[in-house]
Amino acid sequence: MMKLVSGTVSALALAIALSVSAHAQTSDAGIEFGFMPRTMNVTLLNDGGKYVAIDLKHIAKGESCRMDEGATIARVGQGESGMVRVRYAAGQISSGGCPFMTTFDVPESEYALARASFTAKKDEAWRKVDEIKKDLGSKWEELTGKKG
Repeated sequence: MMKLVSGTVSALALAIALSVSAHAQTSDAGIEFGFMPRTMNVTLLNDGGKYVAIDLKHIAKGESCRMDEGATIARVGQGESGMVRVRYAAGQISSGGCPFMTTFDVPESEYALARASFTAKKDEAWRKVDEIKKDLGSKWEELTGKKG
């Protein structure tokens, strides 16, 4: 039970920290996260390209790389017509994929799916935390150091 509580609280804290730090780095109050709805090749838009540590190679601007389904992305603005500009917000752990902080455009429909997936996971995480709080009662305050 403690592992479940610890893992859930850690995951929630990470999501909040990413959200807060991303918000602090931009004046756009509308920063949003999403999960890639499917695996697809994308065109890298970073000036100067990006280095892929796991593959020990450089990908130039305009070349393509693979974004895996479920990868965390952050909306950074409007892309070309009908597109949303996003940035890969996690480190690459498998060969052949896009490097950390890759900027690319996705169709608005794909971004809507990505955002819906993230929102559903976030809501599910909050529900789980609320259930754990209810199950633990006063132990919750003891574990988190908060007094109710």
